[in-house]
Amino acid sequence: MKIAILGGGTAGVIAATHLSKTMPEADLLHIHDSRLPTIGVGEGTTPRFPAWLAQTTGLGFEDLQQHCLATLKRGTRFEGWGQGASGFANRFHPSDLIGYHFDAGRILDLMRPHIRARRIDARVHRLDSRDDGVTVHLDGGALEHCHYVIDARGFPANANAGRAEDGGDLIRLGWIPTGQAMLRWLPEACQGGLTRAVARPHGWIFMIPLQGRVSSGYLHHPDCSTPAEVAADFDAFLADEGVTTWDDRGLLPFPNFLRRAPFDGRVFRVGNAASFVEPLEATSIGASILQIRAAERWMTQGNCDTPPVCEQVEHYNAGMRSYIIRNSLFIAWHYACGAAWDTPFWRQAARGLERAADHPDAADHLAAMQAFIDAGHHLPGPMLSDYEDAESWQEEIFPLLKLYVPYGNFSELNFAQVGHGIGYYNKGVAA
Repeated sequence: MKIAILGGGTAGVIAATHLSKTMPEADLLHIHDSRLPTIGVGEGTTPRFPAWLAQTTGLGFEDLQQHCLATLKRGTRFEGWGQGASGFANRFHPSDLIGYHFDAGRILDLMRPHIRARRIDARVHRLDSRDDGVTVHLDGGALEHCHYVIDARGFPANANAGRAEDGGDLIRLGWIPTGQAMLRWLPEACQGGLTRAVARPHGWIFMIPLQGRVSSGYLHHPDCSTPAEVAADFDAFLADEGVTTWDDRGLLPFPNFLRRAPFDGRVFRVGNAASFVEPLEATSIGASILQIRAAERWMTQGNCDTPPVCEQVEHYNAGMRSYIIRNSLFIAWHYACGAAWDTPFWRQAARGLERAADHPDAADHLAAMQAFIDAGHHLPGPMLSDYEDAESWQEEIFPLLKLYVPYGNFSELNFAQVGHGIGYYNKGVAA
């Protein structure tokens, strides 16, 4: 079986590394253009990434710490969100789970020794997907004929950030209120094991602590605020934090979207080529891992010489849609009680779930979310972030659980922490 992995960013590297481990008999090509820059911001992850990394490569935190400026992550600290706006944490649970913060621009060099693939440095101009395989068209007219392609080349060209309506194969996640980030590198700060998400008038600011510096960005929507307004408030926030110097990294527009059909029977789209949801809960890398694992199962369990069955392809795509939509709805719920700031951004953001209720692809998933909201109401949300001992957590928290399946990437424990934290349960809108 011949498989081409397209893209040299985080998702492409994860895909090439994963298939190198799990499909040792496959003929792998890793095609990416070294002239194209990757986004390369500081990344936060969920516990899915450390588990995948150890299983696939044998690498651990010390390796990422040495090569990618990594620090440990135990969750996210929210400041200024919700009715009380007093601050709360959404910790990973069980309490012994961890994620990582790391510099995504350095991940390829760390992973390269674990990639068993023929490297082709070229631009991909076109993919011709057929029932019997895919033809990859490269620079200078070169062709590669493959059974399958993993396309991790980043955002589709038509996934521009400012539009809320659906277009073609894309579903716009119009209930997510941001679409642009102003990025800065900051001096090193105290590491508390948590990503910070700080509500501000035009959106929110992330603070990702790395070894030696902090990756920071101001998430906002370009229709609500000008770059000058965002920059001025970013400056004011950093002044309050005692930060006087930083490196500007420019504006990064991004779409909140997913492909209705990320798989056509021969081409699997993964990472930002398949979907993107703002980084409030650091779901992007976990989604890439889930997508490449699903692609691997398809390729190893099927016959690469047999044309794909349309019903099976749609079943695959429906599962991918469900995962991303549910993640996006949980993220939109964070905004439901507003913030310390009564501004146009936050008034628009607080109505996100109302917009989702009117969307045919989101309405059923929004209804299913109510069971998790209700389950979270009966859990001791503020206390959950205090648990450090796994044995105590197992004895005292586990017996309180009612649901044993996730909603996208999230459990009733996440709903408990966010729901109590933003004051949602004080509004009388949950059972």
